[in-house]
Amino acid sequence: MINYSQINELCLNFLPDLSASQLSGMLHGLVSHGFVPEHGHWQQQLSNFLNSGDPLPAEAYEGLEQLLAFTQKDYQMDSFSIDLIVPEDDYPLPQRLLALADWTQGFLTGYGLIKQEKELAGDAKEAMQDLAQIAQLDSETEEAEELEQAYMTLCEHIKMSAQIIFMANQPEPDPNTAKQQAIH
Repeated sequence: MINYSQINELCLNFLPDLSASQLSGMLHGLVSHGFVPEHGHWQQQLSNFLNSGDPLPAEAYEGLEQLLAFTQKDYQMDSFSIDLIVPEDDYPLPQRLLALADWTQGFLTGYGLIKQEKELAGDAKEAMQDLAQIAQLDSETEEAEELEQAYMTLCEHIKMSAQIIFMANQPEPDPNTAKQQAIH
């Protein structure tokens, strides 16, 4: 299991322009939009996305490989449960809210790095709009006390939105393949 502190250290050491939550959200956005790491090329792919194409140190790739595998696991049909990389519940609410906003901003950025093949529609479009609103969260608002009570609900909504967007980007089943499987 990867936690916020581990990813935070990775960012501090190798990707100082990103927070742990932004990096995690970015990888989730990439994966939910269909990013599949190419064997032997994924390091360059992530360098292109995260570091303007400049190579990262080997230790950075080790941490990124773990985080990418952790992220991909979230979208497997047998688990399909997203783990948000945000500070633990003992962190102050403003810090946790900022991390939620960072995660969603990272998700939107990662999603946007891949050329859009088709427009999102229906629930997926609404989920993307919800994430865009959450990315604008301000931890200094008067609503902070209300948000403390709704924090877990907000986390679950983010997870569900990411799953809806992922499912909207899955290829349509080929009806000919389904017919052939039914015949055999």
